[in-house]
Amino acid sequence: MKRVWGLAPVMAGLLLGGCATVRTPVGTEAAANPVRVASGQFASTPSSRAMYDVLAAEMAGQAGDAKTAIEYYRKAMRALPDPALAQRTMEIATFLHDESVALEAAGRWAALAPNDARPQQALGILYARQGEVDKAALHLSRFVSLSGQKSSPALLRIGALLAQTVQGATALPVMHRLISDYPQQAGAQYAYGVLALQLGAPATALDAAEHALALQPGMSEALGLKAQALMSLGHQDRALDLLKGALNDAPDSVALRLAYARLLVSTKDYSHARAEFHWLLKRDPNNPDVLYTLGLLDFELKRDREAGRYLQRVAKAGYHVSAAQYFLGRIAERGGDMESALNHYANVDAGEYQFDAQVRIAYILARQGDLDQAREYLSELRASVSDNQQKIGLYLVEGELLQQADDAPTALKLYNKALRTYPEAARLLYARALVADSLGDLGQAEADLTRVIQDNPKDAAALNALGYTLANQTDRYAEALGYIQRALALSPSDPAILDSMGWVQYKLKHYPEAVGYLERAYAGFPDPEVASHLIQALVASGERTQARAVLDKALKAHPGDAKLAAVRHQLGL
Repeated sequence: MKRVWGLAPVMAGLLLGGCATVRTPVGTEAAANPVRVASGQFASTPSSRAMYDVLAAEMAGQAGDAKTAIEYYRKAMRALPDPALAQRTMEIATFLHDESVALEAAGRWAALAPNDARPQQALGILYARQGEVDKAALHLSRFVSLSGQKSSPALLRIGALLAQTVQGATALPVMHRLISDYPQQAGAQYAYGVLALQLGAPATALDAAEHALALQPGMSEALGLKAQALMSLGHQDRALDLLKGALNDAPDSVALRLAYARLLVSTKDYSHARAEFHWLLKRDPNNPDVLYTLGLLDFELKRDREAGRYLQRVAKAGYHVSAAQYFLGRIAERGGDMESALNHYANVDAGEYQFDAQVRIAYILARQGDLDQAREYLSELRASVSDNQQKIGLYLVEGELLQQADDAPTALKLYNKALRTYPEAARLLYARALVADSLGDLGQAEADLTRVIQDNPKDAAALNALGYTLANQTDRYAEALGYIQRALALSPSDPAILDSMGWVQYKLKHYPEAVGYLERAYAGFPDPEVASHLIQALVASGERTQARAVLDKALKAHPGDAKLAAVRHQLGL
């Protein structure tokens, strides 16, 4: 795809600043040869030459010629001492991932605007991305001095930028070097700890929080950070006790209450978290973050009416709009109002839930009986995304919809087509293997699963699928057992793998072992197929009464299930 951009704001400044005498109408013959016309009207000046260089750069950018565009911008920037032009050159170079030009332009911008904090921030980030820790910290320190902010919020802002734009291996050392300029400020240690936690270094975050608390005992933000770090290190009880104790000392602290509420969410104690967020809402009734979190909590607790009210308020206020629309769609879908769900999902136009919202639209269309429209929608969506993993995911969604419609042959054709484009995609190979298995094509299923395992010997799902397929469709039970044992070693609590292990033990006539595995599988996943396996193993073990009890329970949960009916008839239960 060509990279394009709108005409630069600096263009208007150059036109107004140095070329007000030009009046050639756009679209005339003269406009087709601007250099000849311009040279006949006024003498060339640095400003006019820069104007034409910028115009040439923008035209090249619109045409997708990034290399020419950046060369013209660089030429204009060097010719004219204009900080706005240097800034624009840096922005375009950053957009084009030309960091050498971006660094040159940021340096010129800083030289032309020595009291402006923004070029110092840009230089700091650019040097950090090149691994130049000392230079990055120097310019970021200048940003803090020039920003007009107190050091703590400025450092938090820098930390957020580093987390978003710089690799963690460099971001943390840059921040560590930067906060050394503020040795007695608890806020500096806190900012460092926040960044460390974001970058997956909870031990460093804990150390920074303790340094902050040593400098400022009782600092609520640092207590919250310490609790989050403890939680990330697996010390859930210590984290909760820390914040409970802090709240006993300062029960009206909003910051501590918020930290405690978030910790409860992370432990999935949604009911108590909800109570804490209600306390916060009473203090600040229109806080969009609190309203949004309450909406999510009520969604998790299936309190859909309350969740909907909170999320509507959030969307109406203009905060978290796409996320709110997504969860409003989920609520409508859960309530059976598919038209409302479609409308909400269509309004998710950004953010982390956009892709899932688009996929859910396809599922709803198929559920409404319009599989062709769902497939057309997914095809258009595949063409519109650039990420290969998303494209693969959309093939998988379409294949699943086809299988749900009992059209496995078409699903197989779809996966064959997808694998011609993405021949090494493990998810596609795995999906094709399952479809081939359902169609009785053992050779294709075994070949695809074997390829997946060769590429990733620790793929527990593929190991389990191959083991179960061999146990179910062949008499190669010893080979099947080996694959399933490998899968179980990787995921010892997975009900699907426990079911496979129980089934292969049943095939091997190891009935007591089969019952043990299948009981564990059924407890974790009370699916009709697992129930049918358990019933057969119980009967083979002489436990007909227990088998009948399992059958009755399974039929009550899944009345009319074909597998259960077949087992009942086969075993005379």
